[in-house]
Amino acid sequence: MADAIVIVVLATIVALIVRGMLKGTIRTCDPGSCSGSCANCSGTCTRKGIALTPAQQQALKELDAKAGGIQ
Repeated sequence: MADAIVIVVLATIVALIVRGMLKGTIRTCDPGSCSGSCANCSGTCTRKGIALTPAQQQALKELDAKAGGIQ
């Protein structure tokens, strides 16, 4: 009997969380990182993009050109 009560309580909590996410009252974004959907958060992402040296940019262009023919 106690097991059934625990399962019902957990299912209720999960249902409330899903309901809140569907209504938009619970956000899934972590404003401290840029993973996920930061564009939908009220705060802005604090992480900066990576900076490539000119040599790294050239190597990336070469890799992109090689990968362009691969389907």
